[in-house]
Amino acid sequence: MNNILSEKEYQRYIIDQLVKPECGYVEAPAAEFDRLFAMNRKALFAFLEATQPEKLQALRKIYKEKTEDTLVAFINQQETRANGSRLDVLKHGVELANIHLDLMYTKPATTFNKELNALYHKNIFTVSEEVWASDDERIDLVIFLNGLAIITFELKCNAAGQSYQDAIYQYRMQRNPKDRLFLWKAGSLVNFAMDLEQVYMCTRLSGSSTFFLPFNMGCGEGIQVGAGNPLLKDEYSVHYMWDDILQKDSLLEILGKFMFIEVSEKEDANGKVKKNETVIFPRYHQLDVLRKVLADVKENGSSLNYLLQHSAGSGKTNEIAWLAHRLASLHSADNKIIFDNIIICTDRVVVDRQLQQAVLGIEHKEGLIRVMDDQCNSTDLANALGGNTKIVATTIQKFPYIVDSVKGLKNKHFAVIIDEAHSSTSGKNMAAITKSLGSGEVETDVDVEDIITDEIQRNGKQPNVSMFAFTATPKPTTLQLFGRVNEQGQYEAFHIYSMKQAIEEGFILDVLQNYITYDTFFRLNKEIEDDPEMKTNDAKRQIARFVQLHETNISQRIEVIIEHFRQNVMQELNGQAKAMVITESRAGAVKYR
Repeated sequence: MNNILSEKEYQRYIIDQLVKPECGYVEAPAAEFDRLFAMNRKALFAFLEATQPEKLQALRKIYKEKTEDTLVAFINQQETRANGSRLDVLKHGVELANIHLDLMYTKPATTFNKELNALYHKNIFTVSEEVWASDDERIDLVIFLNGLAIITFELKCNAAGQSYQDAIYQYRMQRNPKDRLFLWKAGSLVNFAMDLEQVYMCTRLSGSSTFFLPFNMGCGEGIQVGAGNPLLKDEYSVHYMWDDILQKDSLLEILGKFMFIEVSEKEDANGKVKKNETVIFPRYHQLDVLRKVLADVKENGSSLNYLLQHSAGSGKTNEIAWLAHRLASLHSADNKIIFDNIIICTDRVVVDRQLQQAVLGIEHKEGLIRVMDDQCNSTDLANALGGNTKIVATTIQKFPYIVDSVKGLKNKHFAVIIDEAHSSTSGKNMAAITKSLGSGEVETDVDVEDIITDEIQRNGKQPNVSMFAFTATPKPTTLQLFGRVNEQGQYEAFHIYSMKQAIEEGFILDVLQNYITYDTFFRLNKEIEDDPEMKTNDAKRQIARFVQLHETNISQRIEVIIEHFRQNVMQELNGQAKAMVITESRAGAVKYR
């Protein structure tokens, strides 16, 4: 491994990795960068000549010697208009003088179309160092796709006494968000602050308020994985950036299948609804889980279940949307579609809308997804599954009611994505899903835990249904139903984004750092000293349970809890603070509620 001792050496090292024949980048001189349009014109027209020469020739007949300037200006106009973006231009191309030009080719789902596969391999990736975004701003590295700048890097070398935090400071305080290269939505799609050990990213520069997200693998194993990257003996901790993320196939997949513009609405103080847009670039664990799941499904079809143990703060809504979208078009190695329908089950009604927006943000196709709202009944859901709707989202509470309505589905293959696969999912609702989509007969008048055991022992997994269960805290029964057996013979999740990592990366708070306990005191008096029936320890346990669950005790505790929250907590986190009440038992939780 080279010993990188300076920022300049780091830049050179990355470029050398990218321009290797197996990676296929071309190094472009910084002088070729057109700062007015954030592009490399030479690479843009080389791509168009290689992929669409007839269309380019047709434009030259119309615009003569002004063809290049006209096309560049038109692309710029499409990117900078109110509803435009560089991502949209790359995904959908542009149409000038009734001539449509593609500016990026994504990988086809199958190998049938030889022409599309050939065009895919003609995408041109270039990298330039020391790029001047303006007279005062020089960027360490810029990555271009078919001439359009898509990624910027500020690099720091730990051996020189600097880190990714210095790179973040540069982006926040020394980079002008109005420069064409950094112009939100119209310039680079993502900006990376990176040293030799850690990587952080952002998709929108906004001065001192610029927010960076970690883009690290995590350090550790299993549920003990924390923030950062593992220290490696013979490789840099961030090697995955040039060995994986920046590889041509990887970047094209991210651009075409992961990146989208998320649109949300929020009321301001005056009651007016304001639209908010966010450019979504997947975090590392999101990319990792999707790639690993899809690779496993491509190999095993619908024969297995998947438990995805992702903590709060993992970005689960987007993960579910990406998974549903990718499973809907996933083909096996012999080019056969794997799943006929994708069904999303969630406990949270509001997620229905969020999921729909996320899926449509990735690919806005009519009829791709249908959400079963409160007006929909079991017949509507059965019709959706029997029709051409590829993705169906429904609440878990609705699903059991279609058990007797859905018929003749045993010859179809389903992917069932379950949000929060805890006991409410794993019990009667889970049994209802299996009965609806498979061929097993399941009793519904027994205890939830009994149903899980019965499902595993009696029916097993239905061969035409794969279940993808997301949960932060899987119970043993959930692990048995969805997990995989490891080499120690224990059930474990297919993929983990741990609570520890979420806390250390700042996505959730560590509740154990701010907890308060209250002790209850009571005294026992034994009225008959020689009573042989009295067993002191057993009596203490029974009386303690009685006291803990007594309504008077609970009501007094609730008053303390509520008042403490009202006076000391609720104003925190900009008025968005929440509290957690921990009880000794489920019975206690019910009574406190």
